[in-house]
Amino acid sequence: MLTLLLNTNWSCDYFEIEPDLYEFQDFHTAVARLGDWSFDRLYPQGWAAWLERRFDLQPLDYCVHYELNIAVVPEGAQLSVNGRQFGVLAAPCRVDITDYVTLDENRIAFRVLSGATGGFGDIRLTAVPCET
Repeated sequence: MLTLLLNTNWSCDYFEIEPDLYEFQDFHTAVARLGDWSFDRLYPQGWAAWLERRFDLQPLDYCVHYELNIAVVPEGAQLSVNGRQFGVLAAPCRVDITDYVTLDENRIAFRVLSGATGGFGDIRLTAVPCET
């Protein structure tokens, strides 16, 4: 199995809570390691943090399904993959994102509301061979 670790090289920005207005964009704050991130206390209730990571997938010579494995997320965190909303997560979890990723640039994002408790743990994308 091929595994892509997604624990580093994230970006973060803060927005007033208006989820319908969110679109992928260039975020301003680099997050070296997702497990070290915490909500900036300068932003009051009514704000959300969007954390985003971009990645490419390499073509493979065999059929695979892509599973996003998430060990820990802050309370109430929401997942988005290439604009597809997956809603609030309860970790640990596995999400099949095969139908939402491409061989071009992909974007994974988490929306975390101010006041959310908890942090992030291990996040990885695994290419699981198709059953024959």
